Amino acid sequence: MTTPSEKNSPAMQRILALLASKSDMSASDLSAEAFIGITTLACGGYLKALRARRLIHVSGWRKTAKGFVTPLFSWGDHTDLPRPKFSDEDRDSEGMKRIVERLKRHGMLTYLEAAEATGLSPNTIKNSRYMAILVKKKLIHIAAWRHNRAGPMIAIYAAGEGSPAQKPAPLSHAEKCRRSREKKRVLNQDRGVATQLARASR
Repeated sequence: MTTPSEKNSPAMQRILALLASKSDMSASDLSAEAFIGITTLACGGYLKALRARRLIHVSGWRKTAKGFVTPLFSWGDHTDLPRPKFSDEDRDSEGMKRIVERLKRHGMLTYLEAAEATGLSPNTIKNSRYMAILVKKKLIHIAAWRHNRAGPMIAIYAAGEGSPAQKPAPLSHAEKCRRSREKKRVLNQDRGVATQLARASR
């Protein structure tokens, strides 16, 4: 898709007019004040095209609520300000604060349980490495491990600094077979008891 020229694009003209009067505006700022959809700005390549034509530049960076940084744009042909170096220790998002608060309130939780308790998306917690960063910052620690029926062991977290629980070795094939047989035996016993109770009630 070809990006329109600023000469015949009302949206681009509004962006330039706004940046001529205001500096250090993020894409969301521009979207709200220039009345352009955020997806149009990003997916339509408007800001990228205006930068390539040296009409605007990156004049700064702003920390977002999720702990990342977003570029700020200003009018004119100037060198882009480089993205600041950003380490895990700098991350400080509202989502991570909520995780720590819920762990203090509810006790030990897996990342999936933390997602449910905080209302965050499990994918956000996992892909943004929230739990690993909080462990690195010593705000939480791995207190235990739990066998996951559908996959590998899953960590259980607790608030505060603490000695991390050692991850158990994976079950051997023989142990998995033994557990499977034990589950079947318990299920069969339960069915037998249920059958006897049903007969006795007739």
